[in-house]
Amino acid sequence: MKRGSSARARVLLVSANRERQPMPVVPNGVACVASALDAAGHDVRVLDLAFARDPHAAAREAARAHDPDVIGISVRNIDNSDLIALRHYTPEARALLDTLRAAAPRARVVAGGAAFGVAPEALFETLDVEFAVAGDGERATVALLDALAAARDPSGIPGLVRRGSAGVAFSPPGGDADLDALPDARMQRWLDLRAYQRRGATVPIQTKRGCVFKCVYCTYLNVEGWGYRLRDPARVAEEMAELVRDAGVRDFDFVDSTFNAPPRHAMDVCEAILRRGLRVHLDTSNFTPAAAPDELLALMRRAGFRSLGITAESASDPVLAQLQKGFDARQVRDVAERVERAGLGVLWIFLVGGPGETRETLEETLRFAASRLERGDAVYLTVGLRIYPGTTLHRIAREEGVVAPGDPLLVPRFYFSRALGVEATVARLRAFAAAHPRFMFSADSRSPLLPHLTRLASVLHLPRPHWRYMGVFQRISRAVS
Repeated sequence: MKRGSSARARVLLVSANRERQPMPVVPNGVACVASALDAAGHDVRVLDLAFARDPHAAAREAARAHDPDVIGISVRNIDNSDLIALRHYTPEARALLDTLRAAAPRARVVAGGAAFGVAPEALFETLDVEFAVAGDGERATVALLDALAAARDPSGIPGLVRRGSAGVAFSPPGGDADLDALPDARMQRWLDLRAYQRRGATVPIQTKRGCVFKCVYCTYLNVEGWGYRLRDPARVAEEMAELVRDAGVRDFDFVDSTFNAPPRHAMDVCEAILRRGLRVHLDTSNFTPAAAPDELLALMRRAGFRSLGITAESASDPVLAQLQKGFDARQVRDVAERVERAGLGVLWIFLVGGPGETRETLEETLRFAASRLERGDAVYLTVGLRIYPGTTLHRIAREEGVVAPGDPLLVPRFYFSRALGVEATVARLRAFAAAHPRFMFSADSRSPLLPHLTRLASVLHLPRPHWRYMGVFQRISRAVS
């Protein structure tokens, strides 16, 4: 294990996420940590369990073959945030950890992933690991392994969760802004990207981390921090060019908290892509109506966007104000017209049941949705808002008695406006969906047929994003069910 003055460890990184609906998500964060550990001199193997027939058998085989000194497990989500078709992932992660520990009993176990940015202490206790990392994993994981190799106290490492003398101790993540100093993720080295693309997924790209918006339900501030840490647009374009060259990737999804904020940086990214001459298809499901100048929309179209997802959440002013979205219904209507003029299709993304929601505000949103569906857009709507610790919604829910003050919220809790009834709302949405095939609400995305339809679309090389075929998918699903 010796490597100069530091120790070289055998590390097995495990991506535990197996959710494939509505489509699988490439674990970019695992690749980022793998590249950072590799650059630090460690012997790294990545086990991605997304498509494993038997994840426990695959975990046992990988652990025994690699004989790791350290096992790192990535937990992407606590649950699927779906009030209607809830799925809780934490028990699966705990069972997987038991399998890994039995197969490699001498290995130290470190957990991480986006879920730890949401509920670091509670998840640490539930999974019963030695250490966990919340927030950016690249620097913290390398620093932890260095400290363990040198028998140093790791307690000062930003983002580290550990056991202290008085219980679980958590050092808040640091604010190191220089993302360009990190090694390139090189997803194509660590992950089978073609397997994801065959199942309808696009390849994720980050142009920044952090957020400046204050949406009451959102966990981005906990996971990535306040403010923007911007990547050099030229490096973003170079990463994409390598993926095109080395892995044949043509479909990319920008997974920033909001791709178009700040708009100047988004424009710089588009210009860098154009300078590289990349012939790629671009998408993002994180586009805010708060920052959409016409110049940016035109550049996005030239760079390779043909459609995008707009996270409006509502088309009613009372709800938008309560959600603290940073824009109003007039801006939602305005951006709809300007995006259409720019030649971009839209998947509109809405939430129903938040603070301030009434039957009247719901109908206002549905009228807007109907107007966009008539123009050829699609709509995806989630019922209820998952309450996450540390968010403004968490405070609102405590004040209204929706959750108890000491609830760690690992067992999913949802906010749903008392002015609405869940059953009546779902019935209204089902009636709306029956009249509008390109409308889907969250329970529909759990159809067991949907992964097969998205895979068929990939096999047939139908242009992405596949939500543009939502009307066809919905008709087939309803005919079969």
